[in-house]
Parts: sequence; C-alpha cells; structure tokens
Amino acid sequence: MSGSGTVTRFAVIGGYLGAGKSTLTVALAKRLKEKGKNVAIITNDQGHALVDTEYARGSGVDVREVMGCFCSTFPEFIKSARSLVQVSKPDVIMAEPIGTSTNILSSVVDPLRCQYPDEFSVAPFMVVVDGTRASELSSDKLIPAHQVKEAEVVLLSKIDLLDEDALKRAAESVAALTPDAVIVPYSSRTGEGLEAVMDIIQSTQLSRKERAGDDYRLFSAEKESMSWFSSTATIVPRDRVDAYGLTTTLLRGVADAFPSAEVAHVKVTVLSEQAGAKMSLVGDSAQVDGLRGGRYFNDRARLILNARVTAGPQTLGSTMRSIMSSLSDSFPIELKDVTESCYSPRPAAPSFFTGL
Repeated sequence: MSGSGTVTRFAVIGGYLGAGKSTLTVALAKRLKEKGKNVAIITNDQGHALVDTEYARGSGVDVREVMGCFCSTFPEFIKSARSLVQVSKPDVIMAEPIGTSTNILSSVVDPLRCQYPDEFSVAPFMVVVDGTRASELSSDKLIPAHQVKEAEVVLLSKIDLLDEDALKRAAESVAALTPDAVIVPYSSRTGEGLEAVMDIIQSTQLSRKERAGDDYRLFSAEKESMSWFSSTATIVPRDRVDAYGLTTTLLRGVADAFPSAEVAHVKVTVLSEQAGAKMSLVGDSAQVDGLRGGRYFNDRARLILNARVTAGPQTLGSTMRSIMSSLSDSFPIELKDVTESCYSPRPAAPSFFTGL
C-alpha cells in the first residue's frame, strides 16, 4: 500500500489512434477542476517527447509520463500513480494508454482493481471510438475491434460531425462488437455528452468486467507495420509567426507525403508565452485540438511533433526531417536544439495477464 490512507478514483480511458482520448481527458480535467476536484493525468506513448503530455500540462493538472505500453510497464505505471497520490493528492487520476494498446482490461485494469483495492477505486474501463470511423471497426484491422470488445463503457466521440442517422449507425457498429457495454455519445468540441462521462467518473461505479486477454502475438504484425517518429525543437522567430499557420503547414506536408491510409495519427504542438496551438491529423483529416493565447508569436516557442505512420523508420524519419526543415522556407523562423527518435517498436509482453 502507498500508506496515504485514502482511496483515489481512477479512470483508464483507452481507444485507437486519433479517436480523441487526449482532447477528452483534458476537457474532463478542466470540468472537474471547475467543480473543485484535484485532477492528475498519466500519459503513455512511445518516443522521447510527447505532445499529449505538454497538452495536458497546459490545462494546469499534474502529469506523469510512462514510456512504453502500460501493459508491459505495469510496475512503472503503479509507481507513477502512487507518486501522484503522495505529491498532488488528486481526487481523480485519469490514465490514457497508447492508441495501439491491447489487453488493457486484462493486463492493466484487472490487476489495478484486484491488487490495489485499498488505494484505488477503479471506474469501468472506458474506450473512445471515433464516431466518424465507427463503421471501420469491422475492417481488417484487429486492434480497434479488440479494444472495443474489452470496453465496459464506449465513448463515441466527434458526434458534432454526425447527423442522427450516422450516429445511430455508429452506435450499432459498436453494439455489434460489445453488446454489454454502455455507449455514451459525446463531443469535446461542443461539450455535448461530457456531463454523462463526468457522471461515470464521479460515481462509485467500479470496473467488474472479466475477459481473458487475447494472445498479444495476434497483434504483432499490425503494430510492427507502423513506425513512430518524435521530435522537439526550439523555434527562434525573426519576425511575427502564425502558430496556427505553422502547425497547419506541417500537417499538410505529412498529408502530401503519405497516402491517407498510412497516416495513423500525427500530433503537433507549438507553445510560447504568447501563443499556443495543438493540431492532429488522422488519414487526410486535420483538426484543431486546442488553442491558447493569441494566434501570433515573436518569442521563442517549443515545437513537439509525434507521428505514427505505416512506413519504415528510415522512410518516415527522412520524410519528417525534410518537412520540418522546410518550415523555415515558409516562415521567418530558425529551428534550434532539434532532437528526434524514429523506430518501429516491438510488441511487448504484458507484465500481468489474465488469460492464456
């Protein structure tokens, strides 16, 4: 036990790349804070610098970062959660697994609720599904459908982009895979449905679903087909820079360089004292995830870029470097202190596993 004597509410919110997990957790954190709750977030991804971590910190909550899937780094995951409890004493911790995570119910939620009941009150496992792509759950990709089958609650996102018939079809696609799950439609952009998600997190409902994990090797080929690129840089302006225009240009470069089917998820954030922007790209569809301050800046800014693309590491790395370096041709900037990592991560075996 952590020795704090308190039981902290814990919500694990999974979902596939680009479904809207980060935007949702930040929106929930802001609303919970408005209600007087102390909130913390655990982010999870590959690479040395995460857009989601910076984005979450920008909402004013304490954030811990775990590299590598929660399922294969469960001891580190628990260490981060206990550290948050001891330092920040949050009322609620929200944890967001990597978008390609599998067996989260059996290898993270189940050991969390079974081994640490005196420390954490674990909410029903929630999985975010992009409402505009719900019909693709029956496609050849195994991971998105697997994630939905594990869910106790499916959060159907981006419903502001759906009409009534499209929303009905999206819900039917989800129900066909997981008929026992509660389906909650919502939009982070308009706020519709967020109170229903808040109600689950603030309730006393506990995760109870039992489902044996699938052999993680089933998903190896799908995971290994993608490479992961992460980069940071300091933007040094020579004149006023359009933060929105810069992030848009960067994403447009990625969309032009790769077929839309190969672009799983690209995230970019630009943050300075004067302005901030976070945008993302899924396929050929870009969206604004958050804006802060003004649109323009002439002070130094931090650029963070994460890209998940179906391509070899060498191809992805060289393409992304070219796109980043070309920014100085379109904007009065110089990129300094550039760091990067690019590789195809190997699927890791879970630390704890229910099944097999």
